[in-house]
Amino acid sequence: MTALWQAFRAEFRRLRGNPIAMAAMVGAVVLYGVFYPQPYLNEAIKNVPVIVVDQDNSASSRELIRRIDAGEGAVVAATANDLPAAREAFFARRVYAIVVVPPYFERDLLAGRQSPIAAFGDGGYFLIYRQAMAAVSGAAQSLGVQVETRRLVAAGTDPAAARALVDPMPTTLVPLFNPQGGYASYIVPAAFVMLLQQTLLMGIGALRGGTRGPAPPEDAAAGPVGGVFGPALCYVTIFTVWMMLYLVLLAYVYHLPRLGALGDMLGLGLPFLLATSFLGLTLAYLMPSRESVVLLLVGLGMPLLFISGISWPTEAIPAGLEMIGRLIPSSSAIPALVRVNQMGATLAQVRHEWLTLLALALLYGTTAVLAHRWRTGRIRSTIRPVAGTP
Repeated sequence: MTALWQAFRAEFRRLRGNPIAMAAMVGAVVLYGVFYPQPYLNEAIKNVPVIVVDQDNSASSRELIRRIDAGEGAVVAATANDLPAAREAFFARRVYAIVVVPPYFERDLLAGRQSPIAAFGDGGYFLIYRQAMAAVSGAAQSLGVQVETRRLVAAGTDPAAARALVDPMPTTLVPLFNPQGGYASYIVPAAFVMLLQQTLLMGIGALRGGTRGPAPPEDAAAGPVGGVFGPALCYVTIFTVWMMLYLVLLAYVYHLPRLGALGDMLGLGLPFLLATSFLGLTLAYLMPSRESVVLLLVGLGMPLLFISGISWPTEAIPAGLEMIGRLIPSSSAIPALVRVNQMGATLAQVRHEWLTLLALALLYGTTAVLAHRWRTGRIRSTIRPVAGTP
């Protein structure tokens, strides 16, 4: 225990003396926590500007326009006399969707015939497109239900029966675990876990990466305790604080859903940090330079987020790629921590991911010890006795 404590303290001192590692493990963590969620703070896109070409100029077409404008999804920013004028506003980015109400819209609607409208949206901005189309579709559907109900009532049908005929299965949508239905509540908790992993790996790479130059003098003497377990304990201690900052404090600051118990989060997060620390030490001891570790990790951040199954459905990921992803701690930690923190799952309900993280900690702990021995062996082999010494 004394050797472990000494290695723990020595790693803290080494971290304080390395500005690059401090920038990764302290500065980057704080900056990411402050700035990364900023673009998503509005949660959901509202009031998408649309332009309407009303070729019918009837009471029904004006009612449709009013309903589009009344919803929170879109706002009628302008009207145009013809489609070329609407296209000009669209390509000038003054609006993001065009709604065309055709001639005889009201006549066909009141006669019980189909009266389709056209809606054009900018598919290059998927979230904006989806919000604008949902606003137009909802307004058209509600107007159609009202007109058809009135027509049936005028024909002598009971009002309740008319409503049931027109809309036999009314639907109430409830966004569980994401009350705002927003993007921040969906992506930020998962991104926070990925940021913890990547900053920890980069910090370890900057602190211990590369086999060039002099090695820490106590590594060879202390063995795996000084080169692996002591440093890993240091990293886990530091990043447990950051994990509490990201997943607890900032969740309240940014109004992200949080339903899980703190004990379950720590029970899942500590194996994740331990596995990540051992993986970082393995890479640091095997890679030829500190820069190569950082370059490798910078390029892997986005693919690893996709492999985790948050940004892209797990069912759509090729089986071989998914199996490779299971070797990365974040692939198990992200879905498990999201289920615990945002959905209120218990540790028993994420048992599979928890056991996977424990297995990864054991695996990478072993590889870190072997890589440390290989590195110290290489360092010893490069030391040549000075002439005249025994």
